[in-house]
Amino acid sequence: MRLISLLLTAIAVIATFSASAQENGATKEFQVDTNASWLRALAYPDGALRRFGHHHVIAHREISGVIAVAPSPLASTVFLELGVEDFEVDNPVLRKLEGEDFKGEISTKDIDGTRANMLGEKLLNVAQFPVIQIRSIGVEGSMPDLDIIATVTLVGMEYTVKFPANVQLADDSFLATGRLEITHGELGLSPFTAAGGALSVRDLIVLKYEISGTLVIGSE
Repeated sequence: MRLISLLLTAIAVIATFSASAQENGATKEFQVDTNASWLRALAYPDGALRRFGHHHVIAHREISGVIAVAPSPLASTVFLELGVEDFEVDNPVLRKLEGEDFKGEISTKDIDGTRANMLGEKLLNVAQFPVIQIRSIGVEGSMPDLDIIATVTLVGMEYTVKFPANVQLADDSFLATGRLEITHGELGLSPFTAAGGALSVRDLIVLKYEISGTLVIGSE
């Protein structure tokens, strides 16, 4: 009995040590690769005069942040920052990637007008709120297809958004891609309108993203 008791104790100690080492020593941190990461928001015209409006591609290619991948993926965390001033409107190369609805070039005047409206105080209000933050508060699902539940801090307010993510992990790299549909209202925003509401931006926005990360040395 004494031998059995000693064996059980040893097994329990080894199991506890193993679990502790996995929990405390195996989390990996990945720095977001700004040059390889992007977000695109697709916006559509709406209203009685929508045929006179444009389909817009709003892009961000200056994303920064850190992803901490835990031994259990559901315990991982994500933190991202996007400078509002860095949003780009209707880059012709990106428009071509989005298919027939986005074909054709838009004049510099119209691009500048759209960007001014977007950054103005009635929408993103860049002067008062220059940064958008995305901070995970939970992860659901199983690898490689996860749902990242995040708090999005936008125009001084916080909103909860579920980001579907296909996650690919390697020893020294991280890649998450996803697509979701979300309304302006879910982000506390009001779609731009003109001509007394006869021309507007559709409430629904399509978001696409790709977040690439490289291993932070020493976090293995």
